[in-house]
Amino acid sequence: MNDLHEIRRGALLALCQFDAGRDDDPDSVRGGLLAGDVPERLIDDATAFGHDAWNGRAESDAVIATLSTDWPIHRQPSVDRSILRLAAWEMRSGRVSAAIAIDEAVELAREFSTEQSPKFINGVLDAYRQSLENATPTGEPDATPAPDHTD
Repeated sequence: MNDLHEIRRGALLALCQFDAGRDDDPDSVRGGLLAGDVPERLIDDATAFGHDAWNGRAESDAVIATLSTDWPIHRQPSVDRSILRLAAWEMRSGRVSAAIAIDEAVELAREFSTEQSPKFINGVLDAYRQSLENATPTGEPDATPAPDHTD
């Protein structure tokens, strides 16, 4: 696996720990990442990435809530919620393309979650990708009328 995937993997493990209330216990988080086979040389980067996504969770949760109305965020398994938060933050940050963020999220779901989770996560994140593509530079949906091609 490449380093960026391992960093995302570690960030996911950190997010799950933060979600469980361990966001103020760096030793516990580090131990969890080591137990999850995250290479020691990548733990600081993975933890920082996880903190960035955790700090952006309110905005991620708001987006996820609007895109998964049949499965509210508080009812989602912690792993799925954390994968969605990580990918949504990464998509907003512009660190990578939406396609890469979605592919990585689906891969993490295959590794860490249920059989149904990759499809669910892909659907939510693809809807988010479409909403980002349809937004204006200010982040608001584009209200420009389509050109009239009836001539």
